[in-house]
Amino acid sequence: MKLFHLSLLWLIIIVAIGCGRAGDGSSTLRTTSANYPNGGLVDFKIISKTNTLLDKEGNYRDSGHYSILYQAKTHKHDLPLAGLDQDEFYTMYENDKHIDESKFRVNKDNKTVSNKILLLLDFSGSIVSDCDELNATNDPSNLCYQIVSSSKKFIDSIVSSNQLMSIYYFNSQRKPLPLSNNADPTDDKEFLKHSLDKLYDRAWRKKYLEGYNSTNLYGAIKVAADDIICNWFQDCIPHKSSNIDENNKKHYDFATLVVFTDGRHTVGNNVTPKTLLSDLSLYQRNYYYTIGLGNDVDDAILKQIGKDGYLKADETKLLDTEFENLAQRLNAFANSFYKIDYCPAQQEGKLDLRFDMHDPERNYHGVIEDSITLFDNIDFRCDIE
Repeated sequence: MKLFHLSLLWLIIIVAIGCGRAGDGSSTLRTTSANYPNGGLVDFKIISKTNTLLDKEGNYRDSGHYSILYQAKTHKHDLPLAGLDQDEFYTMYENDKHIDESKFRVNKDNKTVSNKILLLLDFSGSIVSDCDELNATNDPSNLCYQIVSSSKKFIDSIVSSNQLMSIYYFNSQRKPLPLSNNADPTDDKEFLKHSLDKLYDRAWRKKYLEGYNSTNLYGAIKVAADDIICNWFQDCIPHKSSNIDENNKKHYDFATLVVFTDGRHTVGNNVTPKTLLSDLSLYQRNYYYTIGLGNDVDDAILKQIGKDGYLKADETKLLDTEFENLAQRLNAFANSFYKIDYCPAQQEGKLDLRFDMHDPERNYHGVIEDSITLFDNIDFRCDIE
Protein backbone atom coordinates (compact mmCIF):
# COMPACT_ATOMS: atom_id res chain seq x y z
CA MET A 1 0.00 0.00 0.00
CA LYS A 2 2.00 2.99 -0.34
CA LEU A 3 1.04 4.84 2.66
CA PHE A 4 1.73 1.98 4.79
CA HIS A 5 1.75 -1.03 2.89
CA LEU A 6 4.31 -2.41 4.45
CA SER A 7 3.45 -5.78 3.79
CA LEU A 8 2.39 -6.70 7.02
CA LEU A 9 3.29 -9.89 6.94
CA TRP A 10 3.82 -12.15 9.30
CA LEU A 11 1.75 -13.11 8.72
CA ILE A 12 0.76 -9.79 9.05
CA ILE A 13 -1.55 -8.62 9.14
CA ILE A 14 -0.70 -8.97 10.82
CA VAL A 15 -1.70 -10.35 12.58
CA ALA A 16 -1.40 -12.39 15.29
CA ILE A 17 -1.27 -9.45 15.99
CA GLY A 18 -1.59 -10.87 19.17
CA CYS A 19 -2.83 -8.57 21.53
CA GLY A 20 -5.70 -9.65 23.49
CA ARG A 21 -8.99 -8.07 22.58
CA ALA A 22 -8.57 -4.81 20.92
CA GLY A 23 -11.95 -4.35 19.46
CA ASP A 24 -13.17 -2.37 22.43
CA GLY A 25 -10.40 0.20 22.11
CA SER A 26 -9.25 -0.41 25.65
CA SER A 27 -6.16 1.56 26.62
CA THR A 28 -4.75 -1.58 28.23
CA LEU A 29 -4.51 -3.40 24.90
CA ARG A 30 -1.05 -4.88 24.47
CA THR A 31 0.59 -6.71 21.61
CA THR A 32 2.15 -9.74 23.27
CA SER A 33 1.66 -12.61 20.83
CA ALA A 34 4.30 -15.29 20.36
CA ASN A 35 4.39 -14.17 16.71
CA TYR A 36 6.13 -10.99 17.86
CA PRO A 37 9.82 -10.59 18.64
CA ASN A 38 10.73 -10.25 22.30
CA GLY A 39 11.26 -6.51 22.37
CA GLY A 40 13.45 -4.65 19.95
CA LEU A 41 13.39 -1.60 17.71
CA VAL A 42 10.09 0.04 16.74
CA ASP A 43 9.67 2.01 13.52
CA PHE A 44 7.34 5.00 13.58
CA LYS A 45 5.63 6.18 10.40
CA ILE A 46 4.45 9.79 10.63
CA ILE A 47 1.14 9.98 8.78
CA SER A 48 0.14 13.59 9.32
CA LYS A 49 0.84 16.69 11.37
CA THR A 50 -1.59 19.35 12.59
CA ASN A 51 -1.39 22.69 14.33
CA THR A 52 -4.48 23.80 16.27
CA LEU A 53 -2.93 27.23 16.82
CA LEU A 54 -4.29 28.07 13.39
CA ASP A 55 -7.93 28.05 12.27
CA LYS A 56 -9.14 26.80 8.88
CA GLU A 57 -8.27 30.12 7.27
CA GLY A 58 -4.76 30.06 8.67
CA ASN A 59 -5.41 32.73 11.30
CA TYR A 60 -3.67 32.50 14.67
CA ARG A 61 -5.82 31.48 17.59
CA ASP A 62 -5.41 32.48 21.21
CA SER A 63 -4.23 29.00 22.24
CA GLY A 64 -3.54 25.55 20.82
CA HIS A 65 -0.93 22.84 20.33
CA TYR A 66 0.87 20.71 17.73
CA SER A 67 0.03 17.09 16.92
CA ILE A 68 1.68 14.15 15.18
CA LEU A 69 -0.33 11.16 13.93
CA TYR A 70 1.83 8.05 13.47
CA GLN A 71 1.79 4.28 13.20
CA ALA A 72 4.07 1.95 15.17
CA LYS A 73 5.52 -1.29 13.76
CA THR A 74 8.22 -3.64 14.85
CA HIS A 75 11.42 -3.11 12.90
CA LYS A 76 11.76 -6.88 12.69
CA HIS A 77 8.99 -8.38 10.51
CA ASP A 78 7.13 -5.03 10.12
CA LEU A 79 4.33 -6.00 12.53
CA PRO A 80 1.86 -3.34 13.76
CA LEU A 81 2.29 -2.73 17.47
CA ALA A 82 -0.43 -1.87 19.98
CA GLY A 83 -0.08 -0.71 23.57
CA LEU A 84 2.30 2.25 23.18
CA ASP A 85 -0.19 4.86 24.35
CA GLN A 86 1.42 5.50 27.76
CA ASP A 87 2.88 8.96 28.36
CA GLU A 88 5.58 7.52 30.60
CA PHE A 89 7.02 5.57 27.65
CA TYR A 90 8.05 8.83 25.95
CA THR A 91 10.63 11.54 26.65
CA MET A 92 10.50 14.77 24.65
CA TYR A 93 13.61 16.62 23.47
CA GLU A 94 13.86 20.04 21.82
CA ASN A 95 17.08 20.55 19.88
CA ASP A 96 18.54 17.62 21.85
CA LYS A 97 17.57 19.11 25.21
CA HIS A 98 14.99 17.76 27.62
CA ILE A 99 13.05 20.68 29.06
CA ASP A 100 10.64 20.16 31.95
CA GLU A 101 8.30 22.91 30.72
CA SER A 102 7.48 20.96 27.56
CA LYS A 103 4.07 19.32 27.63
CA PHE A 104 2.70 16.36 25.70
CA ARG A 105 0.15 13.57 25.85
CA VAL A 106 -0.11 10.32 23.90
CA ASN A 107 -3.38 8.70 22.82
CA LYS A 108 -4.48 5.88 20.59
CA ASP A 109 -6.13 7.31 17.50
CA ASN A 110 -9.15 5.21 16.57
CA LYS A 111 -11.00 8.05 14.86
CA THR A 112 -8.60 8.98 12.08
CA VAL A 113 -8.11 5.42 10.84
CA SER A 114 -10.85 2.89 10.05
CA ASN A 115 -10.85 -0.62 8.61
CA LYS A 116 -13.74 -2.14 6.65
CA ILE A 117 -13.63 -5.93 6.64
CA LEU A 118 -15.24 -8.23 4.09
CA LEU A 119 -15.54 -11.76 5.45
CA LEU A 120 -15.90 -14.03 2.41
CA LEU A 121 -16.97 -17.58 3.33
CA ASP A 122 -16.94 -20.76 1.22
CA PHE A 123 -20.48 -22.19 1.28
CA SER A 124 -20.00 -24.86 -1.37
CA GLY A 125 -21.13 -28.49 -1.24
CA SER A 126 -19.07 -29.68 1.75
CA ILE A 127 -20.52 -27.20 4.20
CA VAL A 128 -24.08 -27.66 2.95
CA SER A 129 -23.91 -31.42 3.48
CA ASP A 130 -22.58 -30.97 7.00
CA CYS A 131 -25.46 -28.63 7.85
CA ASP A 132 -27.89 -31.46 7.13
CA GLU A 133 -26.54 -33.55 9.98
CA LEU A 134 -28.60 -33.61 13.15
CA ASN A 135 -25.59 -32.68 15.27
CA ALA A 136 -24.56 -29.74 13.11
CA THR A 137 -25.17 -27.26 15.90
CA ASN A 138 -23.00 -28.78 18.60
CA ASP A 139 -20.15 -30.84 17.10
CA PRO A 140 -16.78 -29.02 16.76
CA SER A 141 -15.75 -31.50 14.05
CA ASN A 142 -18.78 -30.54 11.95
CA LEU A 143 -17.79 -27.91 9.37
CA CYS A 144 -21.19 -26.22 9.33
CA TYR A 145 -21.19 -25.75 13.09
CA GLN A 146 -17.55 -24.74 13.28
CA ILE A 147 -17.63 -22.09 10.57
CA VAL A 148 -20.64 -20.49 12.28
CA SER A 149 -19.06 -20.72 15.73
CA SER A 150 -15.60 -19.50 14.67
CA SER A 151 -17.05 -16.63 12.62
CA LYS A 152 -19.17 -15.46 15.55
CA LYS A 153 -16.15 -15.42 17.85
CA PHE A 154 -14.21 -13.56 15.15
CA ILE A 155 -16.97 -10.95 15.00
CA ASP A 156 -16.98 -10.52 18.78
CA SER A 157 -13.21 -10.09 18.79
CA ILE A 158 -12.72 -7.48 16.09
CA VAL A 159 -15.89 -5.56 15.23
CA SER A 160 -15.79 -2.10 16.80
CA SER A 161 -16.41 1.55 16.03
CA ASN A 162 -13.38 1.68 13.72
CA GLN A 163 -13.52 -1.92 12.40
CA LEU A 164 -16.74 -2.61 10.52
CA MET A 165 -17.69 -5.86 8.82
CA SER A 166 -19.80 -7.24 6.00
CA ILE A 167 -20.28 -10.99 5.35
CA TYR A 168 -20.56 -12.57 1.89
CA TYR A 169 -20.55 -16.20 0.78
CA PHE A 170 -19.54 -17.97 -2.42
CA ASN A 171 -19.90 -21.35 -4.11
CA SER A 172 -20.14 -22.09 -7.86
CA GLN A 173 -22.20 -19.00 -8.65
CA ARG A 174 -20.65 -16.23 -10.72
CA LYS A 175 -20.65 -13.71 -7.91
CA PRO A 176 -20.45 -13.86 -4.12
CA LEU A 177 -23.68 -12.94 -2.35
CA PRO A 178 -24.32 -11.03 0.89
CA LEU A 179 -25.47 -13.11 3.80
CA SER A 180 -28.00 -10.45 4.79
CA ASN A 181 -30.16 -7.91 2.98
CA ASN A 182 -28.11 -5.05 4.36
CA ALA A 183 -24.66 -5.72 2.94
CA ASP A 184 -23.00 -2.50 4.08
CA PRO A 185 -20.17 -2.83 6.61
CA THR A 186 -21.53 -2.44 10.13
CA ASP A 187 -20.43 -2.50 13.75
CA ASP A 188 -23.64 -4.29 14.81
CA LYS A 189 -22.24 -7.56 16.14
CA GLU A 190 -25.59 -9.17 16.89
CA PHE A 191 -26.84 -8.43 13.38
CA LEU A 192 -23.75 -10.03 11.85
CA LYS A 193 -23.89 -13.10 14.09
CA HIS A 194 -27.59 -13.61 13.52
CA SER A 195 -27.05 -13.69 9.75
CA LEU A 196 -24.75 -16.71 10.16
CA ASP A 197 -27.59 -18.72 11.72
CA LYS A 198 -29.17 -18.95 8.26
CA LEU A 199 -26.93 -21.94 7.67
CA TYR A 200 -29.04 -23.86 10.19
CA ASP A 201 -32.22 -23.03 8.24
CA ARG A 202 -33.01 -25.95 5.89
CA ALA A 203 -35.38 -23.84 3.74
CA TRP A 204 -32.74 -21.12 3.27
CA ARG A 205 -30.08 -23.64 2.31
CA LYS A 206 -32.40 -25.27 -0.19
CA LYS A 207 -33.22 -21.92 -1.80
CA TYR A 208 -29.74 -20.37 -1.91
CA LEU A 209 -27.09 -23.08 -1.58
CA GLU A 210 -28.20 -26.50 -2.77
CA GLY A 211 -26.99 -27.44 -6.24
CA TYR A 212 -24.12 -24.93 -6.26
CA ASN A 213 -21.61 -27.55 -5.18
CA SER A 214 -18.43 -26.36 -6.89
CA THR A 215 -16.05 -23.58 -5.83
CA ASN A 216 -15.62 -20.37 -7.82
CA LEU A 217 -12.78 -19.21 -5.58
CA TYR A 218 -10.93 -16.92 -7.99
CA GLY A 219 -14.06 -15.36 -9.44
CA ALA A 220 -15.52 -14.65 -5.99
CA ILE A 221 -12.37 -12.97 -4.75
CA LYS A 222 -12.06 -10.85 -7.90
CA VAL A 223 -15.66 -9.62 -7.63
CA ALA A 224 -15.14 -8.95 -3.92
CA ALA A 225 -12.23 -6.61 -4.69
CA ASP A 226 -13.50 -5.02 -7.93
CA ASP A 227 -17.20 -4.62 -7.23
CA ILE A 228 -17.86 -4.88 -3.50
CA ILE A 229 -14.92 -3.35 -1.65
CA CYS A 230 -14.21 -0.79 -4.36
CA ASN A 231 -17.78 0.48 -4.05
CA TRP A 232 -17.19 1.19 -0.37
CA PHE A 233 -14.88 4.08 -1.26
CA GLN A 234 -15.78 7.12 -3.35
CA ASP A 235 -12.26 7.48 -4.72
CA CYS A 236 -11.95 3.85 -5.90
CA ILE A 237 -12.27 3.08 -9.61
CA PRO A 238 -12.71 -0.62 -10.51
CA HIS A 239 -9.77 -2.18 -12.37
CA LYS A 240 -7.70 0.98 -11.90
CA SER A 241 -4.68 1.52 -9.70
CA SER A 242 -5.77 3.39 -6.59
CA ASN A 243 -3.71 4.84 -3.75
CA ILE A 244 -4.55 6.31 -0.40
CA ASP A 245 -5.21 10.02 -0.82
CA GLU A 246 -2.25 11.42 1.08
CA ASN A 247 -3.63 14.93 0.73
CA ASN A 248 -6.57 14.03 2.94
CA LYS A 249 -5.07 14.13 6.42
CA LYS A 250 -8.39 13.94 8.25
CA HIS A 251 -9.16 10.29 7.74
CA TYR A 252 -7.60 7.12 6.39
CA ASP A 253 -9.88 4.27 5.32
CA PHE A 254 -8.55 0.78 4.75
CA ALA A 255 -10.21 -2.46 3.67
CA THR A 256 -9.42 -6.03 4.62
CA LEU A 257 -10.59 -9.05 2.65
CA VAL A 258 -10.66 -12.26 4.69
CA VAL A 259 -11.32 -15.40 2.63
CA PHE A 260 -12.14 -18.81 4.12
CA THR A 261 -12.19 -21.97 2.00
CA ASP A 262 -11.86 -25.71 2.46
CA GLY A 263 -11.30 -26.45 -1.23
CA ARG A 264 -9.74 -25.41 -4.52
CA HIS A 265 -10.99 -23.37 -7.43
CA THR A 266 -13.02 -25.78 -9.60
CA VAL A 267 -15.23 -23.57 -11.77
CA GLY A 268 -14.10 -22.48 -15.24
CA ASN A 269 -11.00 -20.65 -16.40
CA ASN A 270 -12.29 -17.11 -16.80
CA VAL A 271 -10.13 -15.96 -13.91
CA THR A 272 -6.61 -17.33 -13.53
CA PRO A 273 -4.38 -16.95 -10.46
CA LYS A 274 -2.12 -14.61 -12.44
CA THR A 275 -4.91 -12.25 -13.49
CA LEU A 276 -6.44 -12.38 -10.01
CA LEU A 277 -3.20 -11.45 -8.27
CA SER A 278 -2.57 -8.65 -10.74
CA ASP A 279 -6.05 -7.30 -10.11
CA LEU A 280 -5.77 -7.43 -6.31
CA SER A 281 -2.51 -5.48 -6.41
CA LEU A 282 -4.27 -2.48 -7.94
CA TYR A 283 -6.03 -1.55 -4.72
CA GLN A 284 -3.40 -0.01 -2.48
CA ARG A 285 -5.66 0.47 0.52
CA ASN A 286 -6.60 -3.23 0.68
CA TYR A 287 -5.13 -5.98 2.82
CA TYR A 288 -5.72 -9.64 1.94
CA TYR A 289 -5.86 -12.62 4.30
CA THR A 290 -6.79 -16.22 3.59
CA ILE A 291 -7.74 -19.10 5.88
CA GLY A 292 -7.51 -22.63 4.50
CA LEU A 293 -8.93 -25.79 6.01
CA GLY A 294 -7.83 -29.37 5.38
CA ASN A 295 -5.78 -31.13 2.73
CA ASP A 296 -7.81 -30.13 -0.34
CA VAL A 297 -6.76 -26.49 -0.35
CA ASP A 298 -3.93 -25.19 -2.53
CA ASP A 299 -1.57 -23.76 0.05
CA ALA A 300 0.68 -22.08 -2.51
CA ILE A 301 -2.18 -20.18 -4.18
CA LEU A 302 -3.85 -19.20 -0.92
CA LYS A 303 -0.56 -17.87 0.37
CA GLN A 304 -0.18 -15.70 -2.73
CA ILE A 305 -3.74 -14.41 -2.50
CA GLY A 306 -3.38 -13.83 1.23
CA LYS A 307 -0.25 -11.79 0.77
CA ASP A 308 -0.75 -10.16 4.14
CA GLY A 309 -1.34 -13.45 5.89
CA TYR A 310 -2.26 -17.07 5.18
CA LEU A 311 -3.49 -19.17 8.09
CA LYS A 312 -3.99 -22.93 7.84
CA ALA A 313 -6.16 -25.24 9.96
CA ASP A 314 -5.45 -28.94 9.40
CA GLU A 315 -8.64 -29.97 11.20
CA THR A 316 -12.09 -28.42 11.43
CA LYS A 317 -11.90 -28.12 15.21
CA LEU A 318 -8.79 -25.94 14.83
CA LEU A 319 -10.62 -23.19 12.93
CA ASP A 320 -11.25 -21.34 16.18
CA THR A 321 -7.52 -20.99 16.74
CA GLU A 322 -6.80 -19.60 13.27
CA PHE A 323 -9.70 -17.16 13.33
CA GLU A 324 -8.52 -15.95 16.72
CA ASN A 325 -4.96 -15.53 15.43
CA LEU A 326 -6.29 -13.40 12.61
CA ALA A 327 -8.48 -11.40 14.99
CA GLN A 328 -5.45 -10.56 17.09
CA ARG A 329 -3.57 -9.39 14.03
CA LEU A 330 -6.36 -7.18 12.77
CA ASN A 331 -6.81 -5.69 16.21
CA ALA A 332 -3.13 -4.88 16.43
CA PHE A 333 -3.34 -3.07 13.10
CA ALA A 334 -6.38 -1.06 14.18
CA ASN A 335 -4.68 -0.12 17.45
CA SER A 336 -1.20 0.65 16.11
CA PHE A 337 -2.05 4.28 15.32
CA TYR A 338 -1.29 6.99 17.86
CA LYS A 339 -1.36 10.75 18.25
CA ILE A 340 1.05 12.88 20.25
CA ASP A 341 -0.29 16.31 21.20
CA TYR A 342 2.50 18.56 22.38
CA CYS A 343 3.52 22.09 23.29
CA PRO A 344 7.26 22.88 23.13
CA ALA A 345 8.89 25.05 25.75
CA GLN A 346 10.74 26.97 23.03
CA GLN A 347 8.65 29.91 21.81
CA GLU A 348 9.99 30.73 18.37
CA GLY A 349 12.44 29.68 15.69
CA LYS A 350 13.24 26.30 14.14
CA LEU A 351 12.82 23.33 16.42
CA ASP A 352 14.18 19.83 15.95
CA LEU A 353 11.85 17.63 17.93
CA ARG A 354 12.50 14.11 19.20
CA PHE A 355 10.45 11.66 21.24
CA ASP A 356 12.40 8.73 22.67
CA MET A 357 10.08 5.79 23.37
CA HIS A 358 10.80 2.86 25.66
CA ASP A 359 8.28 0.26 26.77
CA PRO A 360 10.02 -1.27 29.81
CA GLU A 361 7.67 -4.23 30.17
CA ARG A 362 8.09 -5.52 26.62
CA ASN A 363 11.45 -3.87 26.00
CA TYR A 364 10.42 -2.09 22.80
CA HIS A 365 12.22 1.14 21.95
CA GLY A 366 12.25 3.68 19.14
CA VAL A 367 12.46 7.35 18.16
CA ILE A 368 9.99 9.77 16.57
CA GLU A 369 11.67 12.78 14.96
CA ASP A 370 10.21 15.90 13.43
CA SER A 371 11.07 19.54 12.72
CA ILE A 372 8.77 22.53 13.06
CA THR A 373 9.15 26.29 12.74
CA LEU A 374 7.45 28.24 15.52
CA PHE A 375 5.77 31.59 15.02
CA ASP A 376 7.85 34.71 15.45
CA ASN A 377 6.73 37.50 17.80
CA ILE A 378 3.64 35.61 18.99
CA ASP A 379 3.03 34.40 22.52
CA PHE A 380 2.44 30.64 22.63
CA ARG A 381 -0.47 29.74 24.92
CA CYS A 382 -0.61 25.95 25.39
CA ASP A 383 -4.06 24.35 25.80
CA ILE A 384 -2.73 20.97 27.00
CA GLU A 385 -3.46 20.59 30.70
